[in-house]
Amino acid sequence: MASGLCSSLGLLLIICLQSPPGFSAFPQIPLASLLNNAVIRAQHLHQFVTDTYRDYERTFIREDKRYSNKNSYAMFCYSETIPAPTDKDNTHQRSDIDLLRFSLTLIQSWMTPVQSLNRLFTNQLLGTAVFEKLRDLEEGLYALMRELDDGNARNFGLLTFTYDKFDPHPDIDDEARIKNYGLLSCFKKDMHKVETYLKVMKCRRFVESNCMV
Repeated sequence: MASGLCSSLGLLLIICLQSPPGFSAFPQIPLASLLNNAVIRAQHLHQFVTDTYRDYERTFIREDKRYSNKNSYAMFCYSETIPAPTDKDNTHQRSDIDLLRFSLTLIQSWMTPVQSLNRLFTNQLLGTAVFEKLRDLEEGLYALMRELDDGNARNFGLLTFTYDKFDPHPDIDDEARIKNYGLLSCFKKDMHKVETYLKVMKCRRFVESNCMV
């Protein structure tokens, strides 16, 4: 038994030593699969945040205030301070690495604030669930960056910024209610941007050159 194990380990060592430069004894995940997985994660995250926004709206925002006074709940989004594309034409003009950098910056800006979501809803695991989805997507973005940048794992973030934490008392504090509503609106917008950037990358690389995402 021991001799068999030693033989197997020895064979594996020989294969690794004889492999040409750049060759891995274990197959790498194809770029198409990495990108497809990232798009799926971004879609799920965007939908999850959208559902959370709607749940908050139904719970804390009176129906007659949701549309007529929508602007009163508007909030400046920190993501507006970075040079990320905001329309389809500008998005298509950016390189894949640029789109990944913007996406990573947006994802990381929400890693801390979402951990305070647990105190807003009866679902005490909501913040944890959102955080895990953000972290999974972050890992997917880093994998894409390494693939596109010849294995380098540099810091691709544009800026270091984060949103405020959600206020835990929207039921008794009108100012807190408005603040949280604005934060969720920014969160939803930012995740829509990330989803769009990744879809553009996937479309122009693996679908068609004149992709119209």
